Amino acid sequence: MAKDYDEVGDLDGVPIHTLKDQSYRTCSKCGGDCYPDTSAGADGMGVRIAFVCPEHGVHSVVDPFEEERKQ
Repeated sequence: MAKDYDEVGDLDGVPIHTLKDQSYRTCSKCGGDCYPDTSAGADGMGVRIAFVCPEHGVHSVVDPFEEERKQ
């Protein structure tokens, strides 16, 4: 089974993954590139990265450690 994510590095030995399908970075309203904002977290929710369109706000929120928690 092929991986649907790329391993882009690690944080204190824990691998960080990003999805191969990078549609989470493209604004659904204008098609522009969204920038990552790591400050959009929630207490008790772990690490989350929000992808924000400068014109339309938050487009998506990604958990870079999601694959590790599934194992």
